[in-house]
Amino acid sequence: MTWLIVVLAIVVVFVIGAVAIPQVRSRALKQRFGPEYERLLDEEGDRRSVEAELRGRVKRRDTLDIRDLEPGARDEYTEQWLVVQQRFIDEPEKTVAEADGLLQTVMRERGYPVDEFDERIEMMSVDHPDLANNYRVAHAIQLRSEQEQASTDDLREAFQRYRSLFAELLADGLPDAENDHNDDLQEGDA
Repeated sequence: MTWLIVVLAIVVVFVIGAVAIPQVRSRALKQRFGPEYERLLDEEGDRRSVEAELRGRVKRRDTLDIRDLEPGARDEYTEQWLVVQQRFIDEPEKTVAEADGLLQTVMRERGYPVDEFDERIEMMSVDHPDLANNYRVAHAIQLRSEQEQASTDDLREAFQRYRSLFAELLADGLPDAENDHNDDLQEGDA
């Protein structure tokens, strides 16, 4: 009789584990990816395929050598950004394209793939899921701008979205106290 209780207890533990483990994994992915998880779920409608996609992104991202910028490079990119930002009023189309290019340059130096937009945003979304949509929207506006189909307000929105991701990419690896150094990027809204 005791062995029956032990077997039943083991079966119950396995059943609870079989139910609980997927829920814990789902919750962890939701927390890690936040709005990116929800966006994919809205697009695909299948939780399992979304979670498989996100786990795949994490595995691919883990194969990359993502590194922090050296302080000198960080300062140089900050200066480049400020120069581009100052020209926004006179040349919004050109500066949005330059912002996209500068963002790609920083991503490349940090170790992110930059050849294809989809791969670029997927890998970036692993580290910066809250800003993935900013990048998606800004890039779409920039593409519309190339075809002269973006208003000045659209371009301003794109520039601000690029700026949020740019500031985040520069701030990675900085202790919180040093993040104040990047406040320059937040001044002078485009």
